[in-house]
Amino acid sequence: MAWQRVASFGEIGVDGVLGVDVNGTPVALYRLSNEVFATSGICTHALALLSDGFVEDGRIECPLHQGQFDIRSGKALCAPVTEDLRTFAVKLEGDDIFIDMERPAASAPAVANAAANRKAEDGVRAAENGDQADIGTIAAVNGDPELSLTTRYVWPAEGLTRIPDWVYTDQTIYEREIERIFHGRTWNYVALECEVPKAGDFIRSNVGPTPVVVVRADDGSINVVENRCSHRAAEFCRELSGNVKEFVCPYHQWSYDLEGNLAGVPFRRGVNGKGGMPADFNNAQHGLRRLNVTTHRGVVFASYLHDMEPFQDYLGPEVLKEFEATFDGRKPRLLGYYRHTLPGNWKLYHENLKDPYHATLLHTFLVTFGLLVAGNRSLMLADATGRHGVMASAKSERKGVSSDAKKEMRAYRDGMTLAEPRFMDFVEEFDSPWSVTMATIWPNLIIQREMNTLGVRQIIPTGPHEFIMKWTMFGFEGDDEEMTRHRLRQGNLMGPAGFLGLEDNEAIKFVQDGMQHVPGGQHLVKLDPSVAAGTSDSLISEASIRAMYRHWRAEMGL
Repeated sequence: MAWQRVASFGEIGVDGVLGVDVNGTPVALYRLSNEVFATSGICTHALALLSDGFVEDGRIECPLHQGQFDIRSGKALCAPVTEDLRTFAVKLEGDDIFIDMERPAASAPAVANAAANRKAEDGVRAAENGDQADIGTIAAVNGDPELSLTTRYVWPAEGLTRIPDWVYTDQTIYEREIERIFHGRTWNYVALECEVPKAGDFIRSNVGPTPVVVVRADDGSINVVENRCSHRAAEFCRELSGNVKEFVCPYHQWSYDLEGNLAGVPFRRGVNGKGGMPADFNNAQHGLRRLNVTTHRGVVFASYLHDMEPFQDYLGPEVLKEFEATFDGRKPRLLGYYRHTLPGNWKLYHENLKDPYHATLLHTFLVTFGLLVAGNRSLMLADATGRHGVMASAKSERKGVSSDAKKEMRAYRDGMTLAEPRFMDFVEEFDSPWSVTMATIWPNLIIQREMNTLGVRQIIPTGPHEFIMKWTMFGFEGDDEEMTRHRLRQGNLMGPAGFLGLEDNEAIKFVQDGMQHVPGGQHLVKLDPSVAAGTSDSLISEASIRAMYRHWRAEMGL
């Protein structure tokens, strides 16, 4: 790549720093007396902008966690930073600053400096301290993001039976998950079709942390667009749901049709011949970003990739069969929502529902009333890739629990009874041998069928330590009033304060607390060693969790 002019010398104060964007890459420029140096503009520890930092004695101090780097060499100087910055060759021509993004500072030849009051030898800046071979190694590592990442994050030698804490706590890992998983080759759940039944109906949703709008167009099609105005990036849709003829951004009133096309720009031609957009401005080039959309049995999915495999192939035959056992062709009917925040990593919720071991030990209601008990006919299904799974069990009678099993299950309460016996009624309505199924559809959907209460749970990550859970409870259009009330009654099993949901939420918090407060450890996932990774017919198994991380590592390049 040739030299690129990036700034003027006069833009940087003495012992100052200036942030610039070079072809989408943040770069920090530093002025030490009459010299200029350039490094990557992002701290290697927690992704803070170094242009907001403090320069002193040839060092840049990160504004977020006060780690320091040598400006000349990019070398990490103190905790918490451990990875060096990438450096770039710099030359000065008059008042213009040029950098070469493909050449580290150490390898750049000397270039004469023509600027007034500067030494003739100023120009390309090399690292002045430290061993040159060392610097070359650092530059090689930092110059290749893949090499840098795999050097920094090393998986335990034991393989899939141990999971390191940084999988759940590291900001860089989280950002890579958004790029490679949520914005990568996945189908993300965004809505039920019954939430947008008429033209103009919309609902706000998310793909990962990215806000999107799901809207039904005049032709009946469903579109999913980013909730970001193409003008100044404002979230143009402010209501959770509703019906509109068009979307109008509240900031500058740019308007978009139901397919995301830019329809109107106020004062596009200016006023009295002045101002306005350029003459060649083309509305067709400035619409909202549209995602690839598919629907199956009344459920809507979106992807950032437009060459995604068909949804049925994405699930695989076994998980598709369980999906279609719940969404069996009847039209879903919306019953209501729960929404709450959990202080844990988003993957812990997938693990929780691929972990039948805890279900037999943690949940008093579940084991006492026979919904999921060690010894029940059960299955922990994983698809061929390991990303999707189904935890399934057939309801048993309380008298069927052996005395030995009761001793192992401390959550079991032999004397517990229900004041409302109808709560445990099970109306057989599905073509399935299971009374309980929890399907985890990678990366953001859980489909719950707990006897006759039905719901989908959407995972919305907000960072490595927190995610939002949106529960959408539903029935079917053919349900009579008695069945609807039965579904709502059994719905008390679920939700943020449900008879079952509450304990999972607390357990996830305890796990995240343990990793944050005593960092640097590893999780042990060795249960059921006869199944290396995948489907198991035992509830005392972690094989499905191992399969999920086999897939996760492949997607993340780790």
